[in-house]
Amino acid sequence: MAAEQTFDFEKYTDKYFLRAYEILQKENLNPFVRAQIFVRKGPGIMAGMTEAVTFIRNNSDLEKNGGRIYALADGESYEPLETILLLEAPVLDIVRLETVYLGIISSSLAILNDSQQLNLKNAEERMRSVVSAAGTRPVTYFGARHWHYKDDAAISKAAIDGGAVGASTDIGAAYLDKEGAGTIPHALENIYAWKDGKDSAVKNATIAFDRHMPANVVRIALIDYNNKEIDDVLQTAASVPSLAAVRIDTCGENIGQGALSMKDLENKTEPEIAALLKAFFSTETEIEVPAGDEKYWFGTGVSVTGVYAVRKALNENGFENIQIMLSSGFGDAKKVEAFTKAEKIIGMKLFDSLGVGGIYDSRDSTMDIVAVGETIDSMTPTAKVGRTYRPNPRLKRIV
Repeated sequence: MAAEQTFDFEKYTDKYFLRAYEILQKENLNPFVRAQIFVRKGPGIMAGMTEAVTFIRNNSDLEKNGGRIYALADGESYEPLETILLLEAPVLDIVRLETVYLGIISSSLAILNDSQQLNLKNAEERMRSVVSAAGTRPVTYFGARHWHYKDDAAISKAAIDGGAVGASTDIGAAYLDKEGAGTIPHALENIYAWKDGKDSAVKNATIAFDRHMPANVVRIALIDYNNKEIDDVLQTAASVPSLAAVRIDTCGENIGQGALSMKDLENKTEPEIAALLKAFFSTETEIEVPAGDEKYWFGTGVSVTGVYAVRKALNENGFENIQIMLSSGFGDAKKVEAFTKAEKIIGMKLFDSLGVGGIYDSRDSTMDIVAVGETIDSMTPTAKVGRTYRPNPRLKRIV
């Protein structure tokens, strides 16, 4: 597929990027940022880069405002986690573009390297299995960036037919006569980390969201930016009385604050592990982790023990009514089932809703802001924990 020269890309954009753009405009915040893009799945041959860069150049003022683009060329090889694209530009020039250019790259890589073709019926069935595992809790489709924007309406329809209650883009949610759904992106928190310091980034980004968004938009804070999920959730809940929920999206590089990890279990006997679990979950009942579910309880990213730690902290500090939304990896129904089984074992509800993207196979690309500054030459390292700058001398400057 080829991108048009210019088009109404906002309807294909995750809603939270549009809201971040609006907030930054109203807050008069437009620093330069360095944004790096990588792919976990590899190695492979680059594809979609020409189309993605063309889209960026045609739909932003990046060049006029002194921005730069560095990229690998289509046909070149790439490795997992290697930086394949680097953008340096005022944040307002690029923050709305991420969904579309990531989708172009992700789908192009999957088609070229894996002969992957979009199977809408399979996507619908995968969503149905996730929705079934979640029970009565709402599931929203958050996967627009994983495939080409021209297919987003069809994929969102398949997700909704599979039981999803909404989608993150306006074009996707139109099937239900709704607007796209969205919370707060890490990109917005990055700007507040630069402006006010990392320790208050989550709180201050949420306060700005609350200040500028219409009253009918649900207030949901994203709490994993600093990998201090407990500290940030308590600080934010205390500062934003209208807070309805928090989203936990801990990345695969991190162990959630307060969680148990595989390292905590190393070199321990079964009785020692049993005692550790009893103490952690504050119970005298034996905690038996189902075979095969250990990675969901003690692994990196969003884990059972990490979410439990956040839920417990909220409850113990008077925030029982604040709900928890989970994202990152929940397109896998087995992960959802592991969490619902864990709830029965530990006797606590862990989550109230899900944001789900991975209901079809792709080579998902990811963007992280890794530096921020008043000018392109004064940017300093500023990134969410686990995602630091990875320079790549193979990149060639395009703009």
